[in-house]
Amino acid sequence: MNKVELGARHRAMREDVLRMSVADYAAYVGVRSVTVYSWEAGRTSVPHTVLAKLAREHSVSVPWLLTGSGAPTEAAVVVRGARPSDRSSGIRIPLLALGVSAGSPVTADDTIDSEVDLATMLLEHPESTYFIRVVGDSMSDAGIADGDMLIVDCSLQPKPGQIVIAKVFGELTVKRYLVVDEAPYLRAENRRHKDIPITADMDFVIVGVVRSCIKQL
Repeated sequence: MNKVELGARHRAMREDVLRMSVADYAAYVGVRSVTVYSWEAGRTSVPHTVLAKLAREHSVSVPWLLTGSGAPTEAAVVVRGARPSDRSSGIRIPLLALGVSAGSPVTADDTIDSEVDLATMLLEHPESTYFIRVVGDSMSDAGIADGDMLIVDCSLQPKPGQIVIAKVFGELTVKRYLVVDEAPYLRAENRRHKDIPITADMDFVIVGVVRSCIKQL
């Protein structure tokens, strides 16, 4: 990910989507103007809390800001422009009353217990949720494989032990966030990949928390 291009997209979002001056934007997100200039120059990373605010209040596309894919104001969720009160996809899938056995076979029963709306079930905060596809096998021991689709919530405050999407020196990565003796680091769930210590001088920000993993079988 090119930091200069990332900063340019952030500036374009502020000027063309929000139509705010640097001073007004800084006041809106609660930082100093010099911090905004640093974001737009690509020197430092935009905190996940700011990304969540932009997505929630202005429908700014987080994937577009981070990667340039899509459009600046595309909703990064299954339902375009969804909000907590209207996040239903409108497509409801029958849920059978009988669970499937992973051991001995059980008698089949096709009685429908209820109907499930996948958007409601999977998206707790649809206005700040996006999908991202996994590239690589560094999290294979956590059940996350190359090609899987992750559902990421960028409105959540990350907690130690959670799997997160982080931006490290301009590159996105999925790792487990841990803190040992007050020292944070990103742990790979594959012995062939190294952990990433987090230091005060590195360009680092946690973009969001991984809530679900969708696999193709």
